Amino acid sequence: MRTRFLLPALLTALLVVGLTACSSSSESGSSSSTTTPSECKGPDDAYSKTVGSVDDFTPVTADTLTVVTSLPGPGFFEGSDDDPTKITSGYEYDIAKKMQEAFGLKNLVIRNESFDAIVAGQVSDYDVALSQISITCERAEVVDFSVPYFRSNQGILVRKDAPITTLDQVKPAQIGVQTGTTALDLLDDIDLEKQPRVYQQLPDGFTALEAGQVDAFVVDTAIVLGQAARSDGRLVVSAQFAQPGGPDQYGAIIPKGSANVGAINAVFTDLEDSGELATLAREDLTGDPAAIPTIAVK
Repeated sequence: MRTRFLLPALLTALLVVGLTACSSSSESGSSSSTTTPSECKGPDDAYSKTVGSVDDFTPVTADTLTVVTSLPGPGFFEGSDDDPTKITSGYEYDIAKKMQEAFGLKNLVIRNESFDAIVAGQVSDYDVALSQISITCERAEVVDFSVPYFRSNQGILVRKDAPITTLDQVKPAQIGVQTGTTALDLLDDIDLEKQPRVYQQLPDGFTALEAGQVDAFVVDTAIVLGQAARSDGRLVVSAQFAQPGGPDQYGAIIPKGSANVGAINAVFTDLEDSGELATLAREDLTGDPAAIPTIAVK
Protein backbone atom coordinates (compact mmCIF):
# COMPACT_ATOMS: atom_id res chain seq x y z
CA MET A 1 0.00 0.00 0.00
CA ARG A 2 2.93 2.34 0.48
CA THR A 3 6.65 2.47 0.07
CA ARG A 4 8.59 1.68 3.24
CA PHE A 5 11.73 3.55 4.21
CA LEU A 6 14.20 2.39 6.85
CA LEU A 7 14.45 5.09 9.47
CA PRO A 8 17.94 6.00 10.68
CA ALA A 9 18.97 5.40 14.24
CA LEU A 10 17.75 8.85 15.22
CA LEU A 11 14.19 7.53 15.35
CA THR A 12 15.17 5.43 18.31
CA ALA A 13 15.37 8.66 20.30
CA LEU A 14 11.62 9.05 19.78
CA LEU A 15 10.94 5.77 21.54
CA VAL A 16 10.44 5.94 25.24
CA VAL A 17 13.66 4.94 26.94
CA GLY A 18 12.36 4.84 30.48
CA LEU A 19 10.59 1.49 30.41
CA THR A 20 13.49 -0.30 32.09
CA ALA A 21 13.44 2.25 34.87
CA CYS A 22 9.71 1.71 35.23
CA SER A 23 10.30 -2.00 35.56
CA SER A 24 12.96 -1.68 38.20
CA SER A 25 10.95 0.67 40.37
CA SER A 26 7.49 -0.89 39.93
CA GLU A 27 5.73 -3.31 42.16
CA SER A 28 5.01 -6.78 40.87
CA GLY A 29 1.36 -7.53 40.29
CA SER A 30 -1.50 -6.86 37.93
CA SER A 31 -3.35 -3.91 39.44
CA SER A 32 -3.09 -0.33 38.21
CA SER A 33 -0.85 2.10 40.07
CA THR A 34 -1.91 5.36 38.45
CA THR A 35 -2.30 8.40 40.66
CA THR A 36 -5.66 9.92 41.46
CA PRO A 37 -6.83 12.78 39.20
CA SER A 38 -6.08 15.37 41.88
CA GLU A 39 -2.46 14.16 42.07
CA CYS A 40 -1.91 14.03 38.30
CA LYS A 41 0.31 16.90 37.15
CA GLY A 42 1.29 15.58 33.73
CA PRO A 43 1.70 12.49 31.51
CA ASP A 44 4.32 10.92 33.78
CA ASP A 45 1.69 10.77 36.54
CA ALA A 46 -1.06 9.45 34.27
CA TYR A 47 0.05 5.91 33.45
CA SER A 48 0.42 2.72 35.46
CA LYS A 49 3.92 1.85 36.64
CA THR A 50 2.93 -1.69 37.57
CA VAL A 51 4.82 -4.43 35.71
CA GLY A 52 3.42 -7.89 36.31
CA SER A 53 3.63 -11.18 34.43
CA VAL A 54 2.26 -12.11 31.02
CA ASP A 55 0.79 -15.17 32.71
CA ASP A 56 -1.62 -12.87 34.58
CA PHE A 57 -3.42 -11.80 31.37
CA THR A 58 -7.09 -12.75 31.05
CA PRO A 59 -8.73 -11.88 27.68
CA VAL A 60 -12.34 -10.74 27.37
CA THR A 61 -12.83 -13.45 24.73
CA ALA A 62 -11.27 -16.87 25.23
CA ASP A 63 -7.99 -17.46 23.35
CA THR A 64 -8.31 -14.06 21.64
CA LEU A 65 -6.59 -10.69 21.97
CA THR A 66 -9.16 -8.00 21.16
CA VAL A 67 -7.56 -4.71 20.11
CA VAL A 68 -9.49 -1.54 19.31
CA THR A 69 -8.16 1.30 17.20
CA SER A 70 -9.46 4.21 15.14
CA LEU A 71 -8.74 3.80 11.44
CA PRO A 72 -7.02 5.00 9.37
CA GLY A 73 -3.64 4.82 11.08
CA PRO A 74 -0.99 5.56 8.44
CA GLY A 75 2.16 3.68 9.35
CA PHE A 76 0.52 2.17 12.43
CA PHE A 77 -2.19 -0.02 10.88
CA GLU A 78 -1.69 -0.84 7.19
CA GLY A 79 -3.73 -2.91 4.77
CA SER A 80 -7.04 -1.04 4.85
CA ASP A 81 -8.29 2.32 6.06
CA ASP A 82 -11.73 1.07 7.05
CA ASP A 83 -11.77 -2.75 7.22
CA PRO A 84 -9.86 -3.99 10.28
CA THR A 85 -10.00 -7.59 9.04
CA LYS A 86 -7.65 -6.59 6.20
CA ILE A 87 -4.94 -5.04 8.39
CA THR A 88 -1.67 -6.88 7.80
CA SER A 89 1.13 -4.62 9.04
CA GLY A 90 2.05 -1.37 10.77
CA TYR A 91 3.79 -0.37 13.99
CA GLU A 92 0.88 -0.83 16.38
CA TYR A 93 -0.41 -3.88 14.51
CA ASP A 94 2.99 -5.51 14.96
CA ILE A 95 2.94 -4.60 18.66
CA ALA A 96 -0.47 -6.28 18.90
CA LYS A 97 0.95 -9.40 17.27
CA LYS A 98 3.81 -9.40 19.81
CA MET A 99 1.24 -9.16 22.62
CA GLN A 100 -0.79 -12.01 21.18
CA GLU A 101 2.34 -14.14 21.04
CA ALA A 102 3.46 -13.17 24.55
CA PHE A 103 0.04 -14.06 25.99
CA GLY A 104 -0.07 -17.36 24.11
CA LEU A 105 -3.39 -16.57 22.40
CA LYS A 106 -4.59 -18.19 19.18
CA ASN A 107 -6.48 -15.24 17.68
CA LEU A 108 -5.99 -11.50 17.16
CA VAL A 109 -9.07 -9.39 16.49
CA ILE A 110 -8.74 -5.73 15.45
CA ARG A 111 -11.88 -3.60 15.89
CA ASN A 112 -12.45 -0.13 14.47
CA GLU A 113 -13.95 2.38 16.92
CA SER A 114 -14.36 6.15 17.19
CA PHE A 115 -11.24 7.82 18.59
CA ASP A 116 -13.42 10.06 20.78
CA ALA A 117 -15.19 7.03 22.24
CA ILE A 118 -11.91 5.20 22.93
CA VAL A 119 -10.29 8.05 24.87
CA ALA A 120 -13.56 8.84 26.67
CA GLY A 121 -13.77 5.32 28.07
CA GLN A 122 -17.00 4.63 26.17
CA VAL A 123 -15.81 1.46 24.41
CA SER A 124 -16.34 -1.93 26.03
CA ASP A 125 -15.54 -5.61 25.47
CA TYR A 126 -11.90 -5.20 24.46
CA ASP A 127 -8.50 -5.95 25.96
CA VAL A 128 -6.33 -3.05 24.81
CA ALA A 129 -6.54 0.04 22.59
CA LEU A 130 -3.63 0.94 20.34
CA SER A 131 -4.43 4.10 18.38
CA GLN A 132 -1.58 6.61 18.68
CA ILE A 133 -3.14 7.81 21.93
CA SER A 134 -1.32 10.50 23.88
CA ILE A 135 -1.23 10.00 27.63
CA THR A 136 -3.00 12.81 29.51
CA CYS A 137 -4.32 13.31 33.03
CA GLU A 138 -7.80 14.07 31.72
CA ARG A 139 -8.01 10.81 29.81
CA ALA A 140 -6.58 8.88 32.75
CA GLU A 141 -9.68 9.77 34.76
CA VAL A 142 -11.77 7.36 32.65
CA VAL A 143 -9.24 4.83 31.27
CA ASP A 144 -5.98 3.23 32.39
CA PHE A 145 -2.76 3.78 30.44
CA SER A 146 0.16 1.43 29.95
CA VAL A 147 3.73 2.60 30.16
CA PRO A 148 4.52 4.80 27.12
CA TYR A 149 5.94 3.13 24.02
CA PHE A 150 6.47 6.01 21.56
CA ARG A 151 6.91 9.78 21.43
CA SER A 152 5.68 12.17 18.76
CA ASN A 153 5.48 15.90 18.22
CA GLN A 154 2.58 17.46 16.32
CA GLY A 155 3.35 17.66 12.59
CA ILE A 156 2.12 20.13 9.98
CA LEU A 157 0.85 18.43 6.82
CA VAL A 158 0.53 20.79 3.85
CA ARG A 159 0.18 20.77 0.08
CA LYS A 160 3.59 20.53 -1.54
CA ASP A 161 3.28 23.95 -3.21
CA ALA A 162 2.24 25.77 0.01
CA PRO A 163 4.68 24.93 2.82
CA ILE A 164 4.37 26.34 6.33
CA THR A 165 7.68 26.54 8.16
CA THR A 166 7.39 29.43 10.67
CA LEU A 167 5.05 30.47 13.47
CA ASP A 168 4.26 33.68 11.53
CA GLN A 169 2.95 31.49 8.71
CA VAL A 170 0.96 29.31 11.10
CA LYS A 171 -0.96 32.15 12.76
CA PRO A 172 -2.96 33.37 9.71
CA ALA A 173 -3.43 29.88 8.24
CA GLN A 174 -6.66 27.91 8.28
CA ILE A 175 -5.68 24.83 10.27
CA GLY A 176 -7.50 21.51 10.30
CA VAL A 177 -7.43 19.08 13.25
CA GLN A 178 -9.16 15.90 14.34
CA THR A 179 -11.65 16.14 17.16
CA GLY A 180 -10.50 14.88 20.54
CA THR A 181 -6.77 15.08 19.77
CA THR A 182 -4.04 16.88 21.70
CA ALA A 183 -3.41 19.05 18.62
CA LEU A 184 -6.37 21.16 19.78
CA ASP A 185 -4.67 21.81 23.12
CA LEU A 186 -1.45 22.76 21.35
CA LEU A 187 -3.19 25.20 19.01
CA ASP A 188 -4.83 26.88 22.01
CA ASP A 189 -1.34 28.13 22.92
CA ILE A 190 -0.94 29.83 19.52
CA ASP A 191 -2.55 33.16 18.69
CA LEU A 192 -4.33 31.89 15.58
CA GLU A 193 -6.25 34.40 13.49
CA LYS A 194 -8.82 31.76 12.49
CA GLN A 195 -10.48 29.08 14.56
CA PRO A 196 -9.25 25.60 13.57
CA ARG A 197 -11.63 23.48 11.54
CA VAL A 198 -12.35 20.28 13.41
CA TYR A 199 -12.97 16.97 11.62
CA GLN A 200 -14.44 13.84 13.16
CA GLN A 201 -12.32 11.50 11.03
CA LEU A 202 -8.76 11.81 9.73
CA PRO A 203 -9.70 11.06 6.07
CA ASP A 204 -12.10 14.00 6.09
CA GLY A 205 -9.32 16.32 7.24
CA PHE A 206 -6.87 14.98 4.67
CA THR A 207 -9.47 15.41 1.91
CA ALA A 208 -10.14 18.98 3.04
CA LEU A 209 -6.42 19.75 2.83
CA GLU A 210 -6.07 18.39 -0.69
CA ALA A 211 -9.19 20.34 -1.74
CA GLY A 212 -7.75 23.60 -0.39
CA GLN A 213 -10.40 23.96 2.32
CA VAL A 214 -7.65 24.15 4.94
CA ASP A 215 -4.04 25.29 4.59
CA ALA A 216 -2.60 22.63 6.86
CA PHE A 217 -3.65 19.64 8.93
CA VAL A 218 -2.05 19.16 12.34
CA VAL A 219 -1.77 15.78 14.02
CA ASP A 220 1.07 13.56 15.28
CA THR A 221 4.19 13.81 13.12
CA ALA A 222 4.47 10.05 12.68
CA ILE A 223 0.88 9.94 11.35
CA VAL A 224 1.22 12.79 8.85
CA LEU A 225 4.51 11.35 7.58
CA GLY A 226 2.57 8.21 6.74
CA GLN A 227 -0.14 10.19 4.97
CA ALA A 228 2.45 12.21 3.01
CA ALA A 229 4.01 8.94 1.84
CA ARG A 230 0.62 7.80 0.55
CA SER A 231 -0.10 11.02 -1.37
CA ASP A 232 2.15 10.48 -4.41
CA GLY A 233 4.04 13.66 -3.59
CA ARG A 234 1.03 15.96 -3.32
CA LEU A 235 1.42 16.42 0.44
CA VAL A 236 4.49 17.00 2.60
CA VAL A 237 5.26 17.49 6.28
CA SER A 238 6.89 20.91 6.19
CA ALA A 239 7.46 21.32 9.95
CA GLN A 240 6.52 20.05 13.40
CA PHE A 241 5.88 21.88 16.65
CA ALA A 242 8.45 21.75 19.43
CA GLN A 243 5.92 21.43 22.23
CA PRO A 244 6.54 23.24 25.52
CA GLY A 245 6.14 20.05 27.58
CA GLY A 246 8.01 17.85 25.13
CA PRO A 247 6.63 15.34 22.62
CA ASP A 248 3.38 13.50 23.31
CA GLN A 249 3.84 10.06 24.85
CA TYR A 250 1.77 7.24 23.35
CA GLY A 251 0.28 4.72 25.75
CA ALA A 252 -1.98 1.74 25.28
CA ILE A 253 -5.42 2.19 26.83
CA ILE A 254 -6.82 -0.56 29.04
CA PRO A 255 -10.37 -0.43 30.44
CA LYS A 256 -10.47 1.41 33.76
CA GLY A 257 -9.70 -0.89 36.66
CA SER A 258 -8.65 -3.83 34.48
CA ALA A 259 -6.39 -6.38 36.13
CA ASN A 260 -4.47 -6.75 32.84
CA VAL A 261 -2.42 -3.55 33.13
CA GLY A 262 0.60 -5.26 34.70
CA ALA A 263 0.67 -8.00 32.05
CA ILE A 264 0.47 -5.47 29.21
CA ASN A 265 3.24 -3.40 30.80
CA ALA A 266 5.33 -6.57 31.00
CA VAL A 267 5.09 -6.95 27.21
CA PHE A 268 6.12 -3.35 26.57
CA THR A 269 9.02 -3.65 29.01
CA ASP A 270 10.28 -6.79 27.27
CA LEU A 271 9.92 -5.18 23.82
CA GLU A 272 11.88 -2.13 24.92
CA ASP A 273 14.60 -4.09 26.71
CA SER A 274 15.11 -6.36 23.69
CA GLY A 275 15.25 -3.44 21.24
CA GLU A 276 12.20 -4.73 19.36
CA LEU A 277 10.23 -1.48 19.76
CA ALA A 278 13.00 0.40 17.96
CA THR A 279 13.25 -2.30 15.30
CA LEU A 280 9.52 -2.20 14.60
CA ALA A 281 9.60 1.59 14.33
CA ARG A 282 12.41 1.47 11.78
CA GLU A 283 10.58 -1.16 9.75
CA ASP A 284 7.05 0.22 9.88
CA LEU A 285 7.11 4.00 10.00
CA THR A 286 7.65 6.20 6.95
CA GLY A 287 10.18 9.01 7.06
CA ASP A 288 12.33 10.22 9.93
CA PRO A 289 10.57 12.58 12.38
CA ALA A 290 13.96 13.79 13.60
CA ALA A 291 14.63 15.23 10.12
CA ILE A 292 11.55 17.49 10.15
CA PRO A 293 12.23 21.16 11.08
CA THR A 294 10.69 22.34 14.34
CA ILE A 295 8.66 25.43 15.22
CA ALA A 296 8.78 26.59 18.83
CA VAL A 297 5.33 27.31 20.26
CA LYS A 298 6.60 29.35 23.23
